[in-house]
Amino acid sequence: MAAILGACNSGTSTDTKTDTTMMTDTTSVAPVMPDTTTMNTPAMAPKDGTMTMKDGKMMIMKSGAWAPMTETMTTTDGTKVMSNGDVMMKDGKKVTLKEGEMMDMDGHMMDANGNMMPGGK
Repeated sequence: MAAILGACNSGTSTDTKTDTTMMTDTTSVAPVMPDTTTMNTPAMAPKDGTMTMKDGKMMIMKSGAWAPMTETMTTTDGTKVMSNGDVMMKDGKKVTLKEGEMMDMDGHMMDANGNMMPGGK
């Protein structure tokens, strides 16, 4: 056995040490939050009574399905929505719904994605 050890140790001394200490990562990463100032609020499915301009015709949501709107509807805030898409706001201002725009029964105007429109209450 001594011969084997002697063969492995040729007489030159090389100090090789293994570092057995554990390295600890002390850096921390702050969570990245999305910029909510540019995000749109996710749209919800239209509720019954929601009116929209679809393919150039006014439609109203009834029992979860779009149906043709055949008469003027008055929202809870007094806004009148006509079957041709004209909207008479409670302050007397007249607008016409564009394709995909919606008005709910509370008088809230929304874009085609269901996001509140400026001035839409």
